[in-house]
Amino acid sequence: MPRWKISIIFTTVLIVGSALCTIIPKVFADELKIVLLVSHSESPYLDVLAGFQKYMTEQKMQAKCDVYMLENEGINKSQIFQEIKKTKPRLIFTIGTTPTIEALGEFVDVPIVATLVLSENTIKRARNATGVILDFPVNTQFYWLKSFLPEARRIGVMYNPLENQEKIASAEVIAKKMGLELNAIEIHTPKDIPDALKVLANNADVLWGINDPLVFNSLTAEHILLFSFRNRIPFCGLSSAWVKAGALYALEYDYHDIGVQCGEKAVKIIRGARVDSVPPSLPRKLLYALNLRTAKYMKIEIQEKHIRNAYKIFED
Repeated sequence: MPRWKISIIFTTVLIVGSALCTIIPKVFADELKIVLLVSHSESPYLDVLAGFQKYMTEQKMQAKCDVYMLENEGINKSQIFQEIKKTKPRLIFTIGTTPTIEALGEFVDVPIVATLVLSENTIKRARNATGVILDFPVNTQFYWLKSFLPEARRIGVMYNPLENQEKIASAEVIAKKMGLELNAIEIHTPKDIPDALKVLANNADVLWGINDPLVFNSLTAEHILLFSFRNRIPFCGLSSAWVKAGALYALEYDYHDIGVQCGEKAVKIIRGARVDSVPPSLPRKLLYALNLRTAKYMKIEIQEKHIRNAYKIFED
């Protein structure tokens, strides 16, 4: 058996690398086949698998499942997809943007439940796909911004209009309703970022990070965080990795519960629901990370209850 594939009957324990996944459905294993396409055998992918496992186990179903770890070197994806098509799976569960896009290109009649994708655009045009998108509603993000920074009124944000025009338009309306002012600057190329930050230095109390790969990525992070420190304008987002590097805080996902959410969608579809009756959703549980070193440097007082409830704190 290829090292990138494990095939099991989900009445036992599945170990994929260091991943653990158990499923126990109602019908016989030869009647129900599920395929899992996973980007990486590490957290948070394994956390999603564990949550999926938990929910499916609780449903007492029984399935044969083929798990493909797509990170492994030397895999032949064309061969993988041909093999999957021969097995005629009842459902495909994808974890990560790359396997989701690839599955959507290969399977138009097999239901796909996807997660760890950053944009609903990845799946919304596919009639056979649903899932859990990695994002939080804007009003939720602004609620927490006001909670951590009650004095802040002007929110600066940089964005690629090709990716986030609709989101920014909605955010402007929401900000106004919440007594906030959104100062948004379009970024068409990373070269636009330095000039945009100069403008925001005089027009923002806080810099809001959004899911926008053109603007916020590993190549731009240092420049953005240096701007934040030099101007004492806190940067909010995008993950605990950004917080560790100097962002004030970031809302985070409960990846285990995202796996549970995906399991709920999968079971509904397996039991006969149409995919278009199980719409994509956002994570329903919220965590957050705080950088108290950044707060101290910027003379920002974080309420004790927020410190107490943080799931990660960086202070050294």
